[in-house]
Amino acid sequence: MAVYDARLYTETVSAVTATPSVDVGLERRVGDECYVYVYNAGNSEIPPSYGAVCSAVSGYSVTISSTTSVDLCMGVVKHTTLTTGTYGWLMVRGFAQVELGANNSAAAGQILALAADGTFALKSNSTGYPTPALGKTMEAITSGASGTAYIRVW
Repeated sequence: MAVYDARLYTETVSAVTATPSVDVGLERRVGDECYVYVYNAGNSEIPPSYGAVCSAVSGYSVTISSTTSVDLCMGVVKHTTLTTGTYGWLMVRGFAQVELGANNSAAAGQILALAADGTFALKSNSTGYPTPALGKTMEAITSGASGTAYIRVW
């Protein structure tokens, strides 16, 4: 997997395009955040604060359709909605807004896991989610709302 040298790049990490500007799977660092370039192969757009999973079409084709306790998060859309059939950047490390699923809430400092359809859930002994921990809340987040979290997907 190539790591991108930002000195050579003109497109921002908020860009979403119908034609790829770089190779999918390319990693990029902007300040203290890391991103990976992906293709939305799903039937739904992926808005900011939602996670994406591999669509099983290829390694860097993603979708918002996820199942709680089953899927592995590939990253979070931080800036611009990744519409169907487009290319863009997922944040894999850094601070971002995340959307908690319905009936999920978390206090500041709690561990997060991927839940259903790109949302996130509290990962604890009581929830029993066996999926990997992928972030930590920086503030209290109520059910069905978004809040700040530190994300470290890989």
